[in-house]
Amino acid sequence: MRAPRARRRAFATLERWLASEDEERRRAHRPLRTARAHLGYAERLADLIATFRFDRPVAVLGDVHGRSDLLDALLPLLGDRPLLVAGDVIDRGLDSAGTIARLLARGAVGVRGNHEDWLLAWLRGDGLDDWVLRPMMGGLATLRSYGVTGRGIGELETQAYRVPAAHRAWLETLALVGDLEVMGQRYWLIHGGVPGSVALTGLTLDEVVPFFVANHPSALLWGATEPEAMPPLGRPLIMGHQAREEPLDTGDVLAIDTGSATLEGGGRLTALLLPERRFITVGP
Repeated sequence: MRAPRARRRAFATLERWLASEDEERRRAHRPLRTARAHLGYAERLADLIATFRFDRPVAVLGDVHGRSDLLDALLPLLGDRPLLVAGDVIDRGLDSAGTIARLLARGAVGVRGNHEDWLLAWLRGDGLDDWVLRPMMGGLATLRSYGVTGRGIGELETQAYRVPAAHRAWLETLALVGDLEVMGQRYWLIHGGVPGSVALTGLTLDEVVPFFVANHPSALLWGATEPEAMPPLGRPLIMGHQAREEPLDTGDVLAIDTGSATLEGGGRLTALLLPERRFITVGP
């Protein structure tokens, strides 16, 4: 990873965000004003917080992990609702390329997961790490879905041109965090949830997520805190990342990763319907 270039992107994005004329959003996220001091420790913070506002019902998609077959089964059940993703649309399953093509055609927006992180880094020219090819990550399946083949990491990492420009552009739109409002109800959309082990003394509920964006961005992608142990945020949190057999609604957290291409037997794929807070799940 070429950190200096990534930090320059992060600084530029941060300055544009802080220069926004949206005073309400800036007040709600004022901890980001201290973020520049911490960007030397965060290798990339290019997306920050995206705002999604809907005055109609929507659907939020859990981790797909390249299972375009499950996505094909689920999408017709969602009608014409706007679609958001909670990250980890790629890896492990056999058709990450087809999955992104379907989401792009559907006009999906949302946030990235830890699995999109390596793909974006590679497409930006930051190299291909061999750890993504390990079975646990499943990156080799993603590369093969794009026709990327080779006998070693050197051959593989030169073939980023095989990923269509439209797919790369869509991946670049995926934010680190989604500030979501559906018919007047607000939510946080964060792939890995938020850590439960970081001191948050002195922060208001509205400041907790921006604090993590500025100081611990990787924790929002790779989180290990169980949903039941996450701190309150003043609004419901929608997350993926932690595969479970059934979706979960704790009241404060909606966990929608039901193990597509991850759990034994291939797992299932879940969508969360809002504002109803109802789950639709397909698969065995």
